[in-house]
This record gives sequence, C-alpha cells and structure tokens, in this order.
Amino acid sequence: MGVSLALHKWRIAPAPAQPINCGKNETWKYKIMGESCHYHSSADSTWHCQSCQKNYCGDCVPGAADNYHKSTPKCVLCNQRLSNVGASNKAKPFWQMGPFYFRYAISPGPLTISGISAVSAIAMTGLGFLSIFVLVAVMAVVIRYNLLVIEKLAGGQLEAPTFSDAQDGRSAAMFAKVIGMILVAGGGGVLLAGLGQGAVQVYSIALSLLAPAAMIVLALEHSMRAAVNPLKLLHFTLIIGWPYWLLWLSTSAVSAAPAYLLPVVAGKVPNWMLLPLLAFATSYFSVVTSAMMGYICLTRQQKLGVTALLQDEEFLEEREFDRRKALADALILLREGRGEEARKSLVTALRQHPNDIPLNERYYRLLLAIDDKKALRELGPHLLERFVSLNQPHKAAEMYLATIQAQGQPPVIDKSRLRHQLAEALYRQRQFKPALALINNLHKEDADYMRLDAAYLLLAKIYMDGFNRTDNSRKLLAFVRQKFPDSAVIAEVKQLQAILAAETPATT
Repeated sequence: MGVSLALHKWRIAPAPAQPINCGKNETWKYKIMGESCHYHSSADSTWHCQSCQKNYCGDCVPGAADNYHKSTPKCVLCNQRLSNVGASNKAKPFWQMGPFYFRYAISPGPLTISGISAVSAIAMTGLGFLSIFVLVAVMAVVIRYNLLVIEKLAGGQLEAPTFSDAQDGRSAAMFAKVIGMILVAGGGGVLLAGLGQGAVQVYSIALSLLAPAAMIVLALEHSMRAAVNPLKLLHFTLIIGWPYWLLWLSTSAVSAAPAYLLPVVAGKVPNWMLLPLLAFATSYFSVVTSAMMGYICLTRQQKLGVTALLQDEEFLEEREFDRRKALADALILLREGRGEEARKSLVTALRQHPNDIPLNERYYRLLLAIDDKKALRELGPHLLERFVSLNQPHKAAEMYLATIQAQGQPPVIDKSRLRHQLAEALYRQRQFKPALALINNLHKEDADYMRLDAAYLLLAKIYMDGFNRTDNSRKLLAFVRQKFPDSAVIAEVKQLQAILAAETPATT
C-alpha cells in the first residue's frame, strides 16, 4: 500500500456552502459560474497557478496576501506566483446583474459625481465664456471617474470608488486621451468620405459597435494607442464573446435614457431645473454603463490579463499561519504523490507546535498513507500517547482503528496505561473487539500496573455491553471487590453487580 492510497485515507470534511459577499450593501445568494478548488471540490477557488493549471481555495492558500513574501503566495507544487481569481470566480454572468448596475450608480461616489455635474450646470448659466472651462473641467472629472469605475470593477472591487479616489491627477490626461480618440475616429471618417456614403455608414456602425471596447481598453491600459487599435479592439470582443454584443445593446439603451427623460419632465418642472436635471441624469447613466463595462471584464478577468484586486482575507498571526500553511501544503503534496515533501512540511511545523492536534493527526495519517511501517512502529505509540495527553483520547482511538484498517493489525502498545486509556476510548465508541484485545491480558503482562482495579472494571463492562458475557462480568466484579476493597471504583462495581443481579431472574 503506497501513496496511491492517500486519497482514500486522507479524510477531509467538505466546506459548507457560503454566500458570496459583494460588498457592504450587496449579497449574491448563489454561485452561478466559476471553478472549484482542485483539492476541495465544494469550495470556490481563490487562487490560480498558470504553470500547474490548478485552482486553490482559501484552505489551500490560508491567510491574507500580506502573510506571504511580497504579498503574493506561491504554488506549493512549482513555486510560481499565484494569481488571485477570487472575485472573478464568484461573479455571476453579466446579464444576471441588471439591478446591481443601477444600484451601483447611487452609491456615495457616483452620486457625488452626479451632484457636481448638476451644480456645475446651474453655475454655468451665469458664467458666460467661462462656462466652457467649467464644462471641460466637469467632463474631465466625469470621464476620469467612469474610467476608474471600469478599472476597479474589472479588478474585482464591487464597491464604487469614492470621489477622492478619482482625484489622482489623471483627469486631464484621460480627458485629453478621450478627445484624441474622438479626433482619430473623426479623421478616419474623413478619409473614408471619399469612398462614398456607404463606406461612411459602415464606418459609423463599426465605431458604434467598438466604442465600449475602446473605453474599456483605455480604462485598463491607460493607452490611447491601444484604445484606437482596431485589431486590439476586435481581439477584446473575441475574448468577451457573445456577451459583448449584449453589453453593446445595454450600454446603447442606457446611454439614450437622458434623451428620453427630458421630454417626460419638460413642462413638469421649472425651466431652470431642466439643465441640471439633464446633467445629473447623464452622469448617473454614464456610471451605469461604466459599471456594465467593468463588470463584464470581471467575468473574463483571467483571459483579459486584468490584475485582480486582492480580496479581504483573514490575516493570520505568524504561528497560526505557519501551522495552517503546513497543513495545507501537506495535503496538496500528499495528493500529488509527494509524500516525503509533505512529511518535511509537517515535521517542520511540529517542531514549532508539538502539541497541535490537527498537525499531529495529519502527520499520523500521512504515515499511514505512505505506509511507513518503521515510522509507525517507532512513532505511532508516541503520537497516540500525545493525543491522550492532550485530552483527545477519542482521536487516539480513531488513529488506532485507522492503523488496524490500513495495516491489518494493531500497533504494538507497550505502555499499560496507554493501553488502558485507548481501551477506555474504544469502549466509549462501542468498538468492543479492539478494546477487549487491548486490555484482556493486561493483568498477566503487567501485574504491577497501578490501575488494575479500573482495568478489571473496564473489562467487565466490555464483556457485559459488547459480548453479553455476564458470567465473565460477574466474576471480574467479584474479583475486584475481593482484591481491591478500598478501590476508588468500588462504588461503580457495586452498582454494576446490582444491575446484573436484577437481570438474573429474567435470564433464568
């Protein structure tokens, strides 16, 4: 029996399904798409190794990014840096998130931008020529914020950025790049005008179809050259697939909403409110469309090569991180048939945490999995004794039974007290046969054992409850009363004798 049996022996409880958190005000109830952890099929993957093509969950890669060197964990199998896929793996399909986009735009950050747009619209009415500068400044702020929305959502940040997040000094540069994109697009139309009206119409349709892709590429790469590269834009649409065209339809419809809103409110509100209302609505719906663009990138995060924003995992103290990491690494290495490496990982951790119960259990199970008979013969009893000393006799009994199942015979236990304690734990688990084998001849093999009275009592209970040998039980109980009249277990002996005496008429 070798490492190939590791999966059979290594018992791991599946993690319960958890709701997926989308931020402070949003919770997705069900995971619709995404990949599971390679080693825990019921858990969502959080990290991905490009080299090994394996996904890992939070149990495989414990702690937060800051627990690792350079804030990036590495694959235990190939030592290559892992990429975080937590947010994208938990993302619902784009078309199922309709309400999210509209709620996203009424967060504090987007509302601040919309409010600034409305106030600026009021202010511009009395500034004359200066209103042009105000308009340009507001457009620069709005465009920068919308590009930031795309960038943050693509990276996995589902909470809208604040207004201050957008004040990073890039507003003017991004606005200039957008103007440059418009000029390049217009220049292309002028060049095609000589080919006829049909060519211009086809070009206009192409510009409309690729406009969302151009804004997304600008937001992610901050490069005007990339954003006007038709091959780059076509490649982007191919990566997104058919949902891109749904995105185009959605953003086109939402962008047209302010134009339909104006006739509805005209005549119902004072004229001076029309312009700020239109500015507010235009800004609001622009954030909605930006949220759509960013979210669709989130669903294709890995394929687009978007750098994921790390999720808020639990930061672990050094000692706790070391033990969890050792447990996780040992599990992965064992499942990949690298038992000796798994052993080294656990031994290193056990030197620092010798009394850690999960570490000791995993080490014992590892010895069983790799079928190291020598280590089990030499270390097995010591590990079982350690479980007992840590007030985990039931765990010692489990390991004892696992050894019998794996090797076909029990480990050799030389210490009488340990045999007694294991038999007691097995009796409580109603494992009467191995309990009897442990304690049956204890009085013969160690006549000087200080707790023979309790051992005889346990043997009597095993015969009575496990094998219905009440005759043996009566003899043992009588022997204890005679041989150990002052024993601490005499009260229990008398109680059992009374029970057996009450059963005698029924049996005769």
